[in-house]
Amino acid sequence: MSKQPRHRPRRRFPNARRVIVECELDTCVHCGQPLVPRKTWHMRKTIQTMKGPLFVAGKSKECAHPDCPHSSMHYYATGVLRISLPYSTYGLDVLAFIGWQHEHEHKQFVEVQHELNRRGVIINERNVGKLYRQFLVLLGGWMSGSRNTCRLPPSNMEV
Repeated sequence: MSKQPRHRPRRRFPNARRVIVECELDTCVHCGQPLVPRKTWHMRKTIQTMKGPLFVAGKSKECAHPDCPHSSMHYYATGVLRISLPYSTYGLDVLAFIGWQHEHEHKQFVEVQHELNRRGVIINERNVGKLYRQFLVLLGGWMSGSRNTCRLPPSNMEV
């Protein structure tokens, strides 16, 4: 078995599927005029998912109406957050897989790492632990948010 280099290897995925996410807004929230697409991407990164690598880019829009008090304000594509967390090169499905394997299958991080490597996701044990902690934060935020917004219907109503 050869020893791995001490520096972080460059991970290149030339055959990664491309996903371009557009800004969801069509009109300016301040003046109501149509938004104009910008030519540049506000973010781009390659993400490893359980189904293979993805190249994800987010395209923003701006208000070009000269009378708008927020003219040339940029509106970003928030749909990229459905695929991956900011500053992370792993998809949310990888986070869910790590959380499920550790919580329900009671696997150690090194076992989860070997399973992900076997499935084609390049990851080390340290990143498995980091992603598991992010999974716990997302789960905690979801649980605290659901307590405030989820209400039971009155007992006399049909569900």
